[in-house]
Amino acid sequence: MNTSEILNQTLAWLYYKDQESPGSMWDISSFLNTLGLKTESQLIGLELAERGYLRTYFRYETRNSFNAAINMSGIQQVAPKEVHALTQVILNTLNSEPEKYHDLSEIPGLESKEWAQLAEFARYLLKQGWIEANSREEKLFVKLTIKGSIYLRNQDTIA
Repeated sequence: MNTSEILNQTLAWLYYKDQESPGSMWDISSFLNTLGLKTESQLIGLELAERGYLRTYFRYETRNSFNAAINMSGIQQVAPKEVHALTQVILNTLNSEPEKYHDLSEIPGLESKEWAQLAEFARYLLKQGWIEANSREEKLFVKLTIKGSIYLRNQDTIA
């Protein structure tokens, strides 16, 4: 198995673990052990971090373990269609009233997501420059940016 396959399988495992318990960190060495690669957890984990696929991580050098949590960039590597579809839903919803800030947790497809998943998705959209965010009373409100509007128009012309 080559390094690329190992990285992709590890990301997929982290993605499914994140679906079980959003925002939690998971010990990738336990997964890599099933592939016979437990001793490689530090190298694999650091490679995923260097590529920008982890939200957070912690190395336990004495136990040769590596705990990590996947971010949206990592999820996009293993579930690109899901991320793309959810991005379209969010941006189109925001585009219905582009000057208004919308409660992120009330956007279709996001209402059942855990807070950690909402925050991670918002961070991804902010990084792309497609939304502006504002928080009030422990809620996250988002609004479409000009760059987000241009992205939507470009997507419409491609489709």
